[in-house]
Amino acid sequence: MKRVPKIQFTRSSADARRGVITPLAAIVLLVVMTGIALIVNRLWLDAASLEVTTCVETAALAAGHELVSDELLKEKPDYNLLMERAETTANQALKLNTVAGHRIGINLTKGDNLLFGKLIPVEETGLRKFLQTDHEPQSIQIKTHHSSRLANPVADFMADLTRTDLGKTGAQIEATLDNHVLGVRPFENVPVPAYPLAILNDDPTGKHTETWELQINQKRGKDEYRFDPETKTVSRGSDGIPEIILTGKPRRGEITDANMQLLDFGSDLKSEPLVRQILSGITRKDLKHFHGELLFNGPPLPVHCSPDFENGEQDAFQDMTGQCRICFLYDRVTASSQKYDGTADCTNLVAGRVMAVQRADNQTTKIILQPAVITTRTVILAQPETADPAEQSKSDLKQTADPQKPVTNKYIYKLYLTR
Repeated sequence: MKRVPKIQFTRSSADARRGVITPLAAIVLLVVMTGIALIVNRLWLDAASLEVTTCVETAALAAGHELVSDELLKEKPDYNLLMERAETTANQALKLNTVAGHRIGINLTKGDNLLFGKLIPVEETGLRKFLQTDHEPQSIQIKTHHSSRLANPVADFMADLTRTDLGKTGAQIEATLDNHVLGVRPFENVPVPAYPLAILNDDPTGKHTETWELQINQKRGKDEYRFDPETKTVSRGSDGIPEIILTGKPRRGEITDANMQLLDFGSDLKSEPLVRQILSGITRKDLKHFHGELLFNGPPLPVHCSPDFENGEQDAFQDMTGQCRICFLYDRVTASSQKYDGTADCTNLVAGRVMAVQRADNQTTKIILQPAVITTRTVILAQPETADPAEQSKSDLKQTADPQKPVTNKYIYKLYLTR
């Protein structure tokens, strides 16, 4: 019987090395993949954090707009109502925005993560810090810390691996309202929300009783119209805020017979640019001859004016019924040699809504205007006073002996992020 010899196989040195390299490659691959995962997570977290911050900033600004409304002009403003509106609006703003494709899923609650207060100057540092208070709040602080990882699988994996939470995002945002107004300045493509309209502030001679001082500041005006902030409509009825009746020049009257004037901000008092300014506001180009801004912290500002309202201007004001816009106050008007125009000495800024536009039998234009509150980022601010607020309120809208001393304006605010 033929015997078959046995063949013995031995592993080569190359095969032996391959057995060692394979687990090393796996370890290196794991390290590389872990590094990539960390980078991806970091990029994701940066993007999500930016989106969270933007989302919360939007909520803070939306709430701030609700804190300043016509309610502040009433005899006894209901600040609780304003804070309730601010809370509702802030939550609606959060729901309308997403983070990493998902809604942020945070409910803002007053006193918890939604705080109302004021910015108080710190004497030692010269800076201002947030002080929580429900007494006439002018600042809002929102604190958020997202409790989930917004469906980020990398964050889930790394959190389990490192026993940390790398996927949470949060933000703390403050928004503040400031009404230490010196003037207005339009930006490129951002006009001042203002009418080219001046209103007689006061008349020491007693010829006019329909002045801002008597009818609005002293509350002698009739209260026959109201504005509904929900429907944005005007209706007949009382709302606790008086109106003033503005009247143009009668057919054969003098310029001083009117208690309102159309102002020439680069329009040369022509109907087409006036209508544009009434409907769209005052642009930087319109203020070319005023160095791009209107300041009221010094002597009166003389502005070319006219008390004549053409059909185009009347229709434009009619179209703007219910819209809140900045207006100007003047103390004196001087007729030119032609007597159909003149110069108005403008002294301050206010804000109001056109409630109705009428034409009298003598071709005189009548505008019923109610004071209102507006926020705009075109406001030029001064540093706020540190004096007692009660003393400041007495000097609202009045020029002081010191032209550099800022005064508060209860009609116009600037809303901006402070943190």
